[in-house]
Amino acid sequence: MVLVVAHLLLASVMFFSIGSAEMSSKVGVCYGQLGNNLPSPQESVELMIKSLKATRVKIYDANPKILKALKNIDIQVSIMVPNEIINNISLSSQTLSDQWVRTNVLPYLPGTKIRYLLVGNEILSLPDKSIWPNLVPAMRKIRKSLKTLGARKIKVGTPSAMDVLQSSFPPSNGTFRSDISESVMRPMLHFLNRTKSFFFVDAYTFFPWSSDPKNIHLDYALLESTNITYTDPVTKLTYTNLFDQMLDAV
Repeated sequence: MVLVVAHLLLASVMFFSIGSAEMSSKVGVCYGQLGNNLPSPQESVELMIKSLKATRVKIYDANPKILKALKNIDIQVSIMVPNEIINNISLSSQTLSDQWVRTNVLPYLPGTKIRYLLVGNEILSLPDKSIWPNLVPAMRKIRKSLKTLGARKIKVGTPSAMDVLQSSFPPSNGTFRSDISESVMRPMLHFLNRTKSFFFVDAYTFFPWSSDPKNIHLDYALLESTNITYTDPVTKLTYTNLFDQMLDAV
């Protein structure tokens, strides 16, 4: 699932269409910016195109240098509203949301193909629970700003880690955590369905393998197993790798 290549995180960009229960699976790059001696945005974009042949990229903010480097390039872009301003966007007037979109989105359209605007990063995994109830209201305000300001085609979502699930094994027993299922997940899924957006999930097989290496074979986690399978006792579906198991739980 994950391979670190030249300061860029190569990953399968996974998101679910709520209305049709379909999954998109296209190779993309998670463009992290934490580190020393990182290549310039221009060099990084060239690497995405020539070496990785990426069709999508996710950045963890709305870095203007990166967005300019992606101008007039056939790569779909996901940008992100920082975690630390979600409460302010949710609790303030629509003006703050409008201002964020005017500053971080509109100047780069249509040259940069911004297709997804993600509100925060794995908010429901943060220990600070005060942000949780403000996540969906902030998503609604950002969506309203995009519509009002003429960027209707951009879909609004938020990435969730696998720990939004209370249970993921067996996959047929997949359930959201009780502390967020009604208060956050239900209104979020209604919002995503109504706006024809997607449920974004960060699914890393490394974490369940590293927490239970005795019972999860490494090859099964790396999608390289040729003779290891698991059959769900309820659905009778047989899995040949951990990644499929995790996604079915979701």
